[in-house]
Amino acid sequence: MAFYSTQGGSQINAILSICRTIFVCIVLSIASIMFTSDANRLVLSPIERMLEKVKLIARNPLAAASDEVENAGVLSMLAKEEEK
Repeated sequence: MAFYSTQGGSQINAILSICRTIFVCIVLSIASIMFTSDANRLVLSPIERMLEKVKLIARNPLAAASDEVENAGVLSMLAKEEEK
């Protein structure tokens, strides 16, 4: 009869599995942050600018012919709303 212990191999395997899980969590977190920033930059920001322009035109239709609509931005809209 021969007996041998697999405790050492099992511990190393468990540690490597934990390290792999932590690595995957970090990679997924970084990918999520990058995806969110890309979505904000490519999708949400243009939509927000478009909505600001539409609101500006709704307030003053004659402003559509001026540069005021083209230069409309988040800060300009916030400043105008704070003045009211």
